[in-house]
Amino acid sequence: MKNKFSDKDLMAFADGELKSGKKSMDILSCLIDKTPESEEIKKRLKVFTSTRNALINSLIGEKK
Repeated sequence: MKNKFSDKDLMAFADGELKSGKKSMDILSCLIDKTPESEEIKKRLKVFTSTRNALINSLIGEKK
């Protein structure tokens, strides 16, 4: 399956830094759908949010 959204877009979305409101709404719409594509995007977003959280926790000294 071809990715509808780039990793760069998903990373910016996960960080709240995606400049395009339309693209943000497209990602949100896709996440709400119950499709194989939405499940794939959820998995990809989880990677970005979990690595971001791990980095933040390592910088402030929390263990999770």
